[in-house]
Amino acid sequence: MKIENLCVRRRFEESGEDTTKGYKMSLRAGIVYQTAAGLYTLTPLGCCVLRNIENIIRSEMNAVDGQEILMPVVAPAELWKQTGRYDSAAETLGIMKFKGRSGGDFLLSPTHEESTVDFVKSVLESYRQLPFCVYQIQTKYRDELRVRSGLIRTREFIMKDAYSFHATEEDLDVYYERQLSAYYKIYKRCGLKKVIHVVADSGDMGGKVAHEFQLINETGEDTVYVCKCKFAANKEGVDGDNPKCPKCFDEMDVVRGIEVGNIFKLGYFYSESMNLEYMGEDGKKANPIMGCYGIGVSRILASILEESADENGPVWNMETAPYAVHVVALPDKEGKTNPVAEKIYNDLSAVGIESILDMRDARAGEKFADADLIAAPIRLIISTKNLDANVAEVKYRVNDKDTGDMPTSFPLDSVIDETKKAIELLS
Repeated sequence: MKIENLCVRRRFEESGEDTTKGYKMSLRAGIVYQTAAGLYTLTPLGCCVLRNIENIIRSEMNAVDGQEILMPVVAPAELWKQTGRYDSAAETLGIMKFKGRSGGDFLLSPTHEESTVDFVKSVLESYRQLPFCVYQIQTKYRDELRVRSGLIRTREFIMKDAYSFHATEEDLDVYYERQLSAYYKIYKRCGLKKVIHVVADSGDMGGKVAHEFQLINETGEDTVYVCKCKFAANKEGVDGDNPKCPKCFDEMDVVRGIEVGNIFKLGYFYSESMNLEYMGEDGKKANPIMGCYGIGVSRILASILEESADENGPVWNMETAPYAVHVVALPDKEGKTNPVAEKIYNDLSAVGIESILDMRDARAGEKFADADLIAAPIRLIISTKNLDANVAEVKYRVNDKDTGDMPTSFPLDSVIDETKKAIELLS
């Protein structure tokens, strides 16, 4: 991609709706565009990061035997009436209801338990099929009364939701721990360093056991209680009048958090209310017990900015960055730098390295400021001074990596191989 063709407008002025560091940076770097309150268009930069996060999630969900499906965002009201949530959860989940032209009642799904069970009813017949887990990465819509901080709290958002089905509670317990471990791997690969899981209330999802994954961050809207004994809970999981640790009875610290995921042991609520049955080993019909596992995909993008962005721009890691390499040609009167930069860019593209090229006739400071906002982890700078030395200067911009011992220049005759090595070290 040549930078002049990138469909992104970086914005250096701040507006009244800028509320947090991460949201300010998402607007300044041109990662999102606000279509309406709580509704955002992801620009090509934002979309690249989102797809990278999705791919991380897919690989970890597949590693715990998840099977990807894709359900419609629209659901018939009848499914939600079977569980009673069409009315009982209408306010808390911000359900947007509407009628089709044929007169039928529908809703924009704020979550997909009902649709999932309806699908599984068409598949599940025997205990031999259990356990299994299906997941999707899909749009959700919740008519939030109070939107906040860009992608942190919106009306429409991207979410990964997974649902597991089991013959016994013991089997669900084992799989629940596998999902919990997978979530920590996802957050680590996304570059989030301060995520913990906390005891939570299951709310409208149902079930008796629930945990939230909270990114400890001062801009978070959630109150989190953390004890030195490693117990943690949200405000619904502790006694608000006497918030002492239920494990060691010590005083707990109170911090702010951004909820980036949640997992629930749903129990039998959905399978019983929607009559999901299978033939058990004893020849009798039974309802499977369910688990549910959600991650806010677009919220992870926003959370990375809240945790890692500095005054110059975003700081991604190699797995989430929109481009691995940014090739910058500094203007020169002889016109020597652009051909060299373009060749490096073409050679990187030929070996499958996602790169962006800046050959504009612009000041070096402007180019470097834009490079900070695009935030490729590796920046290759081509100047007349560097050409005289037969090298490409290298700058690194990465999250939580020590680059002190890494080279600050690559020989031009081996720049592609050296860039590959740098990418491996930063991955």
